[in-house]
Amino acid sequence: MARQGVSYESVAAAADALIAENQKPTLTAVRERLGNSGSMNTIHRHWTAWRSHLKPAPRKVSEPNTRLLSALGAELSKVAEEAASESEAALAQALHELSVYSANGEALEAERDALSEQLLQITTERDTLAGKAAGQSAEIERLTQDAEREREDTAVVRRMLAQAELRLEALPRLEEELVQLRAQLAAEQTARTEADKMAAVAEARRAAAETAQAQAEARLASAEQREGRARGELAEAQAAHQSTRERLTEAVGVAAGAQAELKALRERLAETAKQAETKGHAELDTHGAGSDAQRPARSRKPPAAAS
Repeated sequence: MARQGVSYESVAAAADALIAENQKPTLTAVRERLGNSGSMNTIHRHWTAWRSHLKPAPRKVSEPNTRLLSALGAELSKVAEEAASESEAALAQALHELSVYSANGEALEAERDALSEQLLQITTERDTLAGKAAGQSAEIERLTQDAEREREDTAVVRRMLAQAELRLEALPRLEEELVQLRAQLAAEQTARTEADKMAAVAEARRAAAETAQAQAEARLASAEQREGRARGELAEAQAAHQSTRERLTEAVGVAAGAQAELKALRERLAETAKQAETKGHAELDTHGAGSDAQRPARSRKPPAAAS
């Protein structure tokens, strides 16, 4: 009997429940939430479809206040975006390869289940034919014993006929009994011939069933070998996927560090601008005080003589 598959709704519900519990919805965590039941290939296919519907969090890059900070922030954002784009492309490729391996694994599992059912059917037919052959062998043995008894009876009858020939008065009756015995012997021989034919047919069917069983077992072994190779390739693809995720995490960390450096640089520029503004006010106040001190000296000059 084929195994019951896991539905997309159950996989999506398990992943959503993990997110609601602030846990990471990995493929292993989802399968554990489902009770470690179902095909790993089917769970991975539904898990990949569920991930494709998730919306990535938008990236925010704040605008710098100066032209230098703007150029630096744009360059850092470009580097981070390129790193993220490459990582996402690699991740998408890895997910695509995992989907292909998962589909191949599911096809191999379906073929294995079909071969298992076929092997079970052939084994049942073989056992049935073996039972019939045993019954027919017993019937042949019985018919053989009956024929032997009939031959013994025929011998007795022949002896009786030899004796009866001495009795001419009993000749018609003995001839009639002889005809009956010959008819019975012919019927027994016909039955024995039919039994021999049935035994030969049963033996041929049993040999054909054993040959079909051997072929089915060979096909099942080949399918299991292909399934093992597919699982190995799936494990390699999962390792590549994990490496890509680690590289993506590293790129995100570099971008976060760049944003931190950008923030510190803004703060230093703001402090410098504040100090420059304070210094300008101080110089302006000093210049204004000197001008006020010179104005009274000009007013004490003697007035001009009248003409």
